Amino acid sequence: MAYVKIQFSDGLQHGQILRRALSNLELGREGLEDIVAAMALMIDGDGSNVSHFGEVTSRFGFVEQAGAPSGTTAKAAFEELNSLLFKLTTNASVTDVLNAQTQAYNKFR
Repeated sequence: MAYVKIQFSDGLQHGQILRRALSNLELGREGLEDIVAAMALMIDGDGSNVSHFGEVTSRFGFVEQAGAPSGTTAKAAFEELNSLLFKLTTNASVTDVLNAQTQAYNKFR
């Protein structure tokens, strides 16, 4: 695809809205990349067991449901965010991207 820069004035009301929307989208994706990378560094092991997520649990303040082993919520959060990040950053064909976003928004509300 040939490089084409689409110029517009972000000094106008609708240009500002467009600039803000694109900037927020970019910042959101980059922020999610940073969070998942930070979580990955906090995992104490290969991440296959909830016991590997103690640091993630304490740093993010994840709360366990009654009776769940420590790290259960942190592991679920990491897997949810990692799955969403993959759908947002791959060039491969993926499905249900909107559903993945909505699911993450609702789970972390």
